[in-house]
Amino acid sequence: MLHPRRSSLWALPLILACDPGPGPTPVAPEEEPPRVVEQVPGGLFVAEPCADLYDPDVVPVFELDIQPEDWAAIEADYAAGRKEYHPAVFRYGDEVVEDAQVRLKGNPSFSWFTEKMQFVIAFNEVNPDGRFHGQRKLALDASWYEPTFLRDRVAWSIIRRQDVVPGACANSAQLVINGELYGLYTNIEFLDREWLERVFGDHHATGTLWKYGYDAVSNAEAALGLNDDFLGAYSPDELAALGEVEEWLAAWALEIVVGSDDGYWCCNHNFYLYEHPARGLLFVPWDLDGSFDLQGYTTDPIEGYPNNLGLFEQRQFLRLVEDPVWGPKFLDALEDANALMDPEIVLGEIDAWQAQLLPLIEADPTRSTGVKEHLETVERMRAWVPARHEFLKSWIACARGEDTDGDGDGATVCVDPHDGDPAIHPAAAEVCDGLDNDADGWVDDHPDCEDCQTHELDGEVFLFCRWPRDNDAAQDNCAESGGALSGPQGAEATLYFFYTWPVQEHWWISGGSGGRCGTWNERSFTTSSDDCAVEHPSVCRL
Repeated sequence: MLHPRRSSLWALPLILACDPGPGPTPVAPEEEPPRVVEQVPGGLFVAEPCADLYDPDVVPVFELDIQPEDWAAIEADYAAGRKEYHPAVFRYGDEVVEDAQVRLKGNPSFSWFTEKMQFVIAFNEVNPDGRFHGQRKLALDASWYEPTFLRDRVAWSIIRRQDVVPGACANSAQLVINGELYGLYTNIEFLDREWLERVFGDHHATGTLWKYGYDAVSNAEAALGLNDDFLGAYSPDELAALGEVEEWLAAWALEIVVGSDDGYWCCNHNFYLYEHPARGLLFVPWDLDGSFDLQGYTTDPIEGYPNNLGLFEQRQFLRLVEDPVWGPKFLDALEDANALMDPEIVLGEIDAWQAQLLPLIEADPTRSTGVKEHLETVERMRAWVPARHEFLKSWIACARGEDTDGDGDGATVCVDPHDGDPAIHPAAAEVCDGLDNDADGWVDDHPDCEDCQTHELDGEVFLFCRWPRDNDAAQDNCAESGGALSGPQGAEATLYFFYTWPVQEHWWISGGSGGRCGTWNERSFTTSSDDCAVEHPSVCRL
């Protein structure tokens, strides 16, 4: 049973979370020297190994000593949305950098409203030649909407298993400030001149690196303007003259496979363009903490979300993937990228890294979300990976005209997103088992199934309940969970913006009068109201 306004974001294979146990204690750097991590074997670019600071088997502990007046200035920056550098002493084991600088990281308009701050630690602001283990900067990421602490790490691991698209190194790290544990972070290699040299070699690291396609972050003086030409190009021939289209297709395919919800493919936001001095423009994915389970596993690589919700697809992408020459090459790139997301390998990484991090998540004094949300979200992520992998195999086969029935369940690949399991097909019934039994892209789409996701923010707990109900039923459902419809104020609106997408309709919240009840309108991103008898999803605050 599929409700006609069912959320496409609920196309996530939700399995009840179980406690994996405390897991092993991370090996501290002083107990065992970090090994060098081998990276891409070498193909269209030459990558040196990752620095030891990014060893996935180690959770390094970075320490900052910051004077009270400088810490007060950082807090003022956080309140004002500024990213100014401030002095700090940096320590890692027995190593000390006296002239380090630290600034805030992230999007002030979207990320800066929880207790936990994200940081960039720089070693070259005072001394331009300053480096630490070969790095100019460290980027410590801990977005409030990323309770797994795994999405970036797993996505970059997948990307680094190929030799066409360059990627960043990543692991996890703890940060201690003035002698006290501040929090757990994803430690992501900073994309700058040092990264260019590691990936392309000194000779080919001289081109301009453009963040978002327009912000020069390295070698600005060498700019050729190819980024502007790309953003203004329309035809496949114009685009092909600017760089290596095969590399672009591979980069976009990797975004599609991991379900990057905030990149170039969706939604022309986080990505880099590199003006390679010999090869022209190259694409580099970025900011992958919005990947995997945040997007429905049946999100179409070209058409986007179900129900014609789209993906803000970029015209350059569409011109190429719909071209008779480049389209088949895109399918090849997508098949190659999907093979990299081998569920056995990826689930092994998720399990190993979760065991590594769970005690550190529990001990994190500034984490924005609770352990319960972490466990539930990791289970959704674990279920999403094989579901997405199977869906893309079916999608690629259908796009190539291979409308076959591989699992013998009577449904061909063009209508069966899991053609490797005969128990999943359009005629099957949903049985509330955390799987998409009827292969319609929605998990447990039945009124008897649990339909609420837990999301937390600095100690406040919310339930996002996607099965549509009238307002009275929504209030009753919240009351049965021990809460009430959530209010319209403050940071909650950011939660609504993030977790109700892409359901472009009303969600019940508190408020309203005169026969109309309060809603969050996801289409306009504002509070609104609607007839109380209409059925909508709802948000509860416990």
